[in-house]
Amino acid sequence: MKKSTFLSRLLYRLNMFFALLLLLSLVLPYISPKNFPYISLLSLTVSPLILINGLFLLYWIIRLKRKFLLSAIVLLLAYFGFNTFYKFSSETESSQNSNSLSILSYNVRLFNLHKNGENNSQEIITKLISDEQPDVICFQEYFRNRTVEIEGYPYKYIHFKNDKVYFGHAILSKYPLINVGAFDFPETLNNTLYVDVVKGSDTLRLYNVHLKSLHVLPTVDYLQHENKSKLFKRLGDGFQKQQEQAEEILAHKMTSPYPVVVAGDFNNTAFSYVYRKMNENMKDAYVSHGKGLGTTFKFDSYPMRIDYIFTSETVDVLDFKTLEETFSDHYPIKATISWD
Repeated sequence: MKKSTFLSRLLYRLNMFFALLLLLSLVLPYISPKNFPYISLLSLTVSPLILINGLFLLYWIIRLKRKFLLSAIVLLLAYFGFNTFYKFSSETESSQNSNSLSILSYNVRLFNLHKNGENNSQEIITKLISDEQPDVICFQEYFRNRTVEIEGYPYKYIHFKNDKVYFGHAILSKYPLINVGAFDFPETLNNTLYVDVVKGSDTLRLYNVHLKSLHVLPTVDYLQHENKSKLFKRLGDGFQKQQEQAEEILAHKMTSPYPVVVAGDFNNTAFSYVYRKMNENMKDAYVSHGKGLGTTFKFDSYPMRIDYIFTSETVDVLDFKTLEETFSDHYPIKATISWD
C-alpha cells in the first residue's frame, strides 16, 4: 500500500510539473525572442506537453482519481488559449463574394536534390496540380537547376538572391502578377517574395514567406546526440532572426492598398511569438476551416504545423486542407478564399 501511495504521489508531482510548463507556455507568444531567446525554445515543446498532460488525464480517469482535474483544466486553458492545435471539423463554404482564388503553398525541399535513389518529385507535382488545380502556387526552396515542368501557369515570379545561391522561391499564377519584389534577407538563404495578383478588376497582395531555418535535422536521435549548448544557441539565434524578418514583412504589409494573403514556411510553431505577430489582424486558414492536427512537417512521429496561409480579415476563407502525398519533408497546404 505504501509503495502504491508513493508512486501515486510521485506521478502527481510529475503531473504538476508538466502542467505548469504547459501553463507557462501560454505566455510564450507574447515574449520577444530578441529579449528572451532561450525561453522562446519552450514553444517547440508545446505539442509533447499537450500529449503528456493528455496521458496523465487518461491515467487518473482510469484510476478514478480527482487528480485528473489538474491536466483537464490546463488542457482546456491551452485549447482556448492557443486555439490552434486541433480542429474537430472542416466545412467548405459557398461564396457570395465577387472574387475567389485558390492558393497552394509547398516547401519542395529542392525537389529532392539530395535524396538518394528514385526521385518522384515530377510525378507527385504533376498529380498534385492536376488534382487540386490551384490558381496560384507558392514554392519555397525552389532549386535553380532541377525544376519540374508545370503547365497552365503563364505568370511567374522566380527569384534567387544572386547568381551563387542555388535555391530561391517561386510564385506561379494563372492570373497576371504585378509589383513583384523580394526582401533578400541578409546572412541567410531564406527569403520572402511579394506580388500583386490581378484578377479581373481586383488586386490581391500575396507574400510567399520562408523565415529563417533553425537547421535542425528532423529526428529525435539528432536532438539527443547534438551538442546541447550549440543547439540552444543556434535555435535562440534563429528565433531572433525570424523575429527581425517578420517585422520587416509586417512593416511592408502595412503599406499594401489591397487585401493580403501571407503563405509559406515560417519554420516555427503556432505557439510562438512569430506566429502571433504574423497572425495579428489576420485569419489563419487552418483555424477557420482546417481539420485534425494540421501537421505540415515531418519530424519523426512528432506533429508540427509550421506552414501557414493567413488572410486579411476582409477576406473570407472558404476551404483549407493539408495534402498528404509529398516527396518533401513538408506537406503542401491549400486554401480557397474570396473577397469583394
